[in-house]
Amino acid sequence: MKAVIYARYSSDKQTEDSIEAQLRACREYAGFHDYEIVNTYVDEAISAKGSKTAARRQYQKMLRDADSRLFEAILIHKYDRVARNVGDHVNLQMRLNNKGVALIAVAQDFGTSKEAKVMRTLMWAWSEYYIDNLSGEVKKGHYETALKGLHNGGPVPFGYDVVDQRYFINELEAGYVRKIFDAALNRQGYAQITREMAERGIRGRQGKPIKYTQIYEMLRNEKYTGTYIYSTEMEKDRDDRREKPNAVRLENALPAIITKEQFEEVRRIMQGRKQTGKKAGYLCSGLVYCQCGAKMHGMAPTKDGVTRKYYYCSMKCGAPTARMEDVDAAALAYLHELLSPENRLKIAQAMRQYQSGTKNREAEFKTVLRKKIGEKQEQYDALLRNLSTGVLPAAVVADMGKKMQELKSEMEALGQTTPPPDYTVDHITGWLTALESAPDDKAVHLLIERIDYDANKKTAINISSTLTTVLGETGRGDRI
Repeated sequence: MKAVIYARYSSDKQTEDSIEAQLRACREYAGFHDYEIVNTYVDEAISAKGSKTAARRQYQKMLRDADSRLFEAILIHKYDRVARNVGDHVNLQMRLNNKGVALIAVAQDFGTSKEAKVMRTLMWAWSEYYIDNLSGEVKKGHYETALKGLHNGGPVPFGYDVVDQRYFINELEAGYVRKIFDAALNRQGYAQITREMAERGIRGRQGKPIKYTQIYEMLRNEKYTGTYIYSTEMEKDRDDRREKPNAVRLENALPAIITKEQFEEVRRIMQGRKQTGKKAGYLCSGLVYCQCGAKMHGMAPTKDGVTRKYYYCSMKCGAPTARMEDVDAAALAYLHELLSPENRLKIAQAMRQYQSGTKNREAEFKTVLRKKIGEKQEQYDALLRNLSTGVLPAAVVADMGKKMQELKSEMEALGQTTPPPDYTVDHITGWLTALESAPDDKAVHLLIERIDYDANKKTAINISSTLTTVLGETGRGDRI
């Protein structure tokens, strides 16, 4: 039987699992089991993590040769030589099975029985556990570094330099940081500052001219006050990062560029500039439509100490504005009627009928899922065939590799997708009862489809429900 050997190590440190040891073990196994070795594939100093799979050129070549049925078995030392993720192992096994190629870990050869399949899966899971555990150890190391107030990797904030992991002020850059904060405090623009930096060749950490997005991040970076903040689980929002209970927070651990008072005042100004709308607490934001068909936007101007809230046509067609309190009152009254005991009974009956078809829905869900995965696999295989020609420019190969990795990740995500859980009738009716007694903005946006406002009609406010198909005509309401 024709076989090939695949060997890999992830660092320059040679151990018992080094390339030579792996090759020797595989050749000994081949000789004992009468395998004819027709090729050897070796990847050096490359991780087995899923994100690095595309970079393993010999591994990818081996898979292409397997697709061409150039051999019948692949010999590896241990399962973690090919992957450290259970999903990657399953995908590889399925792919090789389809081509009639066996994957044999010579140091973990459990045979072909049912018990052997269980053991293989355990080995796959252990490989993944090892990586997860290693990640945890790395995080612990970062955490200890953070407790010392030292730089923990990643881009250094503009205005600082790092020497031996310690922060030092870059006086040239820090001068512009102060100018940016002064401009924010005085509610001035940043165009002149960015223009001056561009003329002097001062760029951000990525080597690009500093634009508003970078300035926005600077104004939110509390490190400029001398406060060191680090969390092993980073959030996109710096405010969320600061509030994490397990975050390391050290006062006066860095040389300060601005004062804490300046930072807090700028943060207060930026909070005040946030857009209004649903975030501003408008109950029916996004649901109100003008008589011309355009959406109506909420406004809350203050004049002579009095705030007046109203909706106006986004297309400015000239139609009268709608008082927000009238629209809100109509929506709440409508919800009260919509969620009456009689209507809640209708909803419960509809739920029972819905649940009677659970098995059919699950079957349909799985059919659709298989179809989507199949479509992704076809795209992946097409890219793989193109790569196997070996005559493409390097840039094209890189783009195709990136696309293949994206497709693989999408297939993994689809494979792990499960049908959404069904709630019981008691769950739904209890929830609707609670909403009827105290409706909020979530209830409004879940149960109301749109609110039409036409000041020229007797019933100026007309409301449509998302439950129309269940409740019939009671799903619509007219309000003055």
